[in-house]
Amino acid sequence: MLEQRTTLNTSERAGRELPAMIRSLRHRNFRLFWSGQLISLIGTWMQALALQWLVYQITSSALAMGTVAALTSLPVLLISPFAGVLVDRYSKRGVIIAAQTVAMLAAFTLALLTFGDIVQYWHILALAVINGLVNAVDMPARQAFTSEVVADRADLMNAIALNSSMFNAARVVGPALAALLVSAVGLGWAFTLNGVSFIAVLAGLMMMQALPATKPIDKNISPLREFIDGSRYALSTPLIRTILLLVLVPSILGFGYVTLLPIFADQILTSGVITNGATRLGIIMMANGVGALIGGLRIAYAGPQVNRRTLLLRGAFGFGAGICLLAINSSFWLALPIMLITGFSMITFLATANTVLQTTAPDHLRGRVMGFYVMTLVGLGLVGSLQAGFVAEHWGAPVATGIGGAACIVSALLAIRSRALHELAAKPEQ
Repeated sequence: MLEQRTTLNTSERAGRELPAMIRSLRHRNFRLFWSGQLISLIGTWMQALALQWLVYQITSSALAMGTVAALTSLPVLLISPFAGVLVDRYSKRGVIIAAQTVAMLAAFTLALLTFGDIVQYWHILALAVINGLVNAVDMPARQAFTSEVVADRADLMNAIALNSSMFNAARVVGPALAALLVSAVGLGWAFTLNGVSFIAVLAGLMMMQALPATKPIDKNISPLREFIDGSRYALSTPLIRTILLLVLVPSILGFGYVTLLPIFADQILTSGVITNGATRLGIIMMANGVGALIGGLRIAYAGPQVNRRTLLLRGAFGFGAGICLLAINSSFWLALPIMLITGFSMITFLATANTVLQTTAPDHLRGRVMGFYVMTLVGLGLVGSLQAGFVAEHWGAPVATGIGGAACIVSALLAIRSRALHELAAKPEQ
């Protein structure tokens, strides 16, 4: 108890010295979590670009790239809601450590296959399924864990926004490093460095102190009963149901544009200066990441009195408009500000949605609610990746992207009339 009080007092003193934009970093456990994730996610984004380019080199097929993304999403779609029960029953830190260790081993396996020049498309598909299984458990656990490493609930929105900023800072640095590595020394080193980067997050998790004790498991309540209770709560709570529906449309129709970026970079977005397709892809992803980073910092700077309804709707509308502009554009240089707008709007929307869900759900149900959020956001990306790849294969990447953008705009316009979101506007963060 004395150790916990000392840790909290130290955090409070540190908080008075930090700018408002990074106030949640006053919590020691969150600092460890945030910094470890930053290093690990740089490696993850290095691998994301390198893997996209590897699949494109092997297959030259939009459908093949969409299939890899879909197989990564399938386990998330099928398992995340049930994984939320696991997250609520057991130590969130232990669940994350186990998941991150498996992901590290998968990255090293991909590196060995690539260095040995024996990597085949089916290897990539198998590893995509493994990573999908990891994500199905890891993502709800990490989302719900944030509220445990941030002791003051008033700092939760700031912490979620800083997590988003961290994620997107990694999107800026990771693809840039990957583009340099792929051009200079080959794909294998990007996969290797991703494996090494997991050490940072594992070390941070093991160094944490004074975490909330895990509640004893009630053996009289089965996991199935807990899943049903979580499902009933999520579906019967108007605000949570509305947020999940609002996330559903971009997940199925909008986010597929990421899968198609190698095609835009290699075939559609022309530049007389940068002739290497992998380099163009890296720069485009960097621009998208910079916009998302700025959006995350904007949310982090906002205080608890910010109108979250406005942030949600503007973010959803801006994201749809951004990918519509990408669909009708053929200039590489014009694509960069478009990607900035798209990234800014996307993270404004998602960080706000995440905050609303976490502050609405009670502690004992948060893992299950975030499991449904991850299923909606990432798992249903299975449908989005397949439909984007299919439409692009038959009618071209611009058509596939334009359809998704238009759907996101329509969804945002319809949500303006939502009663639950109007009540959200009148109820600032607690």
